[in-house]
Amino acid sequence: MLIMAVNNGHDQRGWKFNWPACIALLFILLAPVLLKSAELKPESVKAWDAYLRAAKMRIEERARGQTRFLWVDENPERVRRVRAGEVLVEPVGGFSPHDVPHGLIHDWVGAVFVPQANLRSVMDLLDDYDQYKDFYRPMVAKAKLLEQTHDGDDEHEKISLLMTQRAYSVVAAVETENEVEIESLGAGRAYSLSTSVRVREIADYGTGSQRELPEGRGPGYVWRTFTVTRLEQRDGGVFAEMEMVAMSRSIPLAFRWLVQPMAEHLAQNVLLAMLQDTRNAVNLEVKTASLKNRKH
Repeated sequence: MLIMAVNNGHDQRGWKFNWPACIALLFILLAPVLLKSAELKPESVKAWDAYLRAAKMRIEERARGQTRFLWVDENPERVRRVRAGEVLVEPVGGFSPHDVPHGLIHDWVGAVFVPQANLRSVMDLLDDYDQYKDFYRPMVAKAKLLEQTHDGDDEHEKISLLMTQRAYSVVAAVETENEVEIESLGAGRAYSLSTSVRVREIADYGTGSQRELPEGRGPGYVWRTFTVTRLEQRDGGVFAEMEMVAMSRSIPLAFRWLVQPMAEHLAQNVLLAMLQDTRNAVNLEVKTASLKNRKH
């Protein structure tokens, strides 16, 4: 299921967030450094693998009932706010990013409540990759299901995603292939894990000189990605949670004090937008189905 999404320009409090201007300023500040080619280091991959192992252990504990299945259920106030319509997003462990050798790991979790929805409808929408370019435009330029197998109620998928972000004259473009595991737990619960197995940045995207860069080389906007989605049907709807983990190249210390807070604010808004757009898409499906039923 989806690992990134487009910002619709508003946060949960309703004020307008100037996404293009902030992105542009970020790129301007980073241009002398980040637009130069970088190389993914073995030390970074080792740190990413270790971080992912720990994250997957926590996910398994939730799935087995050793800890709360949903992040919102760890705090009654979170449940109340999400149930009331808020979209909550926080850095995992209270802070982000995490420094690793030659890189940064960004880890955020968020939740939304979709009233009148059922588990199947949300799962079907998140599995409809052909529609991602509509649900999450313009960041998701293309999404495609490459392979799909079933084992009882569980599914294994391989998907490709082409994600872009334009900031005036700069276009960042990344193409990924992801292994997706979808597991149904019964009692109205399901979760999925999406792990990147191939990430390539695209230089000069949208021009005649567009070309795919070698894997592990490029500006370093995204080196690795991982997303977990948790769904639970209850209280007259579905709670949807997403945790997004990504590794990028490190920001030099000379720039970090200025750029890092901006970068993390953008990461927060990406996840907010993902959850908001997912809720909007499911709500549209629910309304459409309701109208069809009334006609019949």
